[in-house]
Amino acid sequence: MKILYLMTEPFGIGGVQSDLLTLSDDLTKRGHTVYVATTPGVLLEEVKAKGAIHVNIDFGFKGFAGLFKAAAAMRRVIREEGIELVAPQSVRSTISAFFALRLWPFGYRVKGTGKRVPIVTTIHNIHNPKNFKWSGRILQNCADHVIFESHYERNRLMVHGLKAANSEVIHSGVDTSRFVPQPRNEPLAERYGLVAGKHQVFGIVARLSEEKGHNYLVDAFAKVSAGNPDARLMIIGEGPLLEDVKQQVAKSGVADRIIFTGMQRDIPSYLSLLDVFVLSSTRESFPLAAREAMAGGKPVILPRIGGCPEVVEEDVTGYLFESANVDSLAAAMNRILEDRRYEGFGHAARARVERLFSRHSWVDGDEKVYLAFAR
Repeated sequence: MKILYLMTEPFGIGGVQSDLLTLSDDLTKRGHTVYVATTPGVLLEEVKAKGAIHVNIDFGFKGFAGLFKAAAAMRRVIREEGIELVAPQSVRSTISAFFALRLWPFGYRVKGTGKRVPIVTTIHNIHNPKNFKWSGRILQNCADHVIFESHYERNRLMVHGLKAANSEVIHSGVDTSRFVPQPRNEPLAERYGLVAGKHQVFGIVARLSEEKGHNYLVDAFAKVSAGNPDARLMIIGEGPLLEDVKQQVAKSGVADRIIFTGMQRDIPSYLSLLDVFVLSSTRESFPLAAREAMAGGKPVILPRIGGCPEVVEEDVTGYLFESANVDSLAAAMNRILEDRRYEGFGHAARARVERLFSRHSWVDGDEKVYLAFAR
């Protein structure tokens, strides 16, 4: 089967891009041909190395002229390459697919079979409340089927016009062979001055942008550190707010206990240094980084928003806190340090990922849907 994925964002660092790296790799190995239509980004060569064929189409357009240009380019690729299924990864790219395949200039059908090319959309998250009020109706009319990563996203779009029969939840998975509990990387720990048995390390892996709430995490850690001077916070990632967060840390009084690593690709090695993974977001859907940390045997502290309650099992694999509430986050961080309870939580976190969020079950689920509609 020939599958064309459509992405609104460039192929850089992000959850959607990470998902497409995995799907491109696994579906190609299963004999399918994978095309990814998006603009270039820092991970473009990596997805091509996974077997995907890149098509340069910009779905970040504004206005009808941009829609027309993207739809025309998409339709040309579908016709020339014999695409059998289109898989948009956003509402915007779904509209483009609908325009190209159902409206302009007439409904497209595959030459030789006379069949329509199915549109099977995956929705990762819709942050803007103004958008999801319309997205349910748009997806109901423009997609043949919709896959959601979380029940949270599906439920709120069903309230706004999407029918249950036209959608389902398939949790995106984690590579449980790459993200595994592993011994502490001692050379890496030495680089950052982390001493085994002494330092208790919290860590976040996230782009430093407004919605990730690093400012709340820094303030919460300062409170925790006041009673736990051997606690450390590792901030893994880069982003537009990096300098702002560094300035906040410099004024926090605990700058010597907070470590900035910059962007890293070998995340499993960095997870080996952590005792607890923390995500301090103010907007979140179904965080992949948290599930990767759990696969690595790390307990997680997540905000009580979006699909996060579907990820963590309270008081078993970690804790939830009230988003944007420094005191609530600090309380959860202090609580998990008590009696080193994070150690037992880590074992339970790994078991939960194996049971609910494995890479194999995710790819199986997507492939089953694709085949059903393509045939």
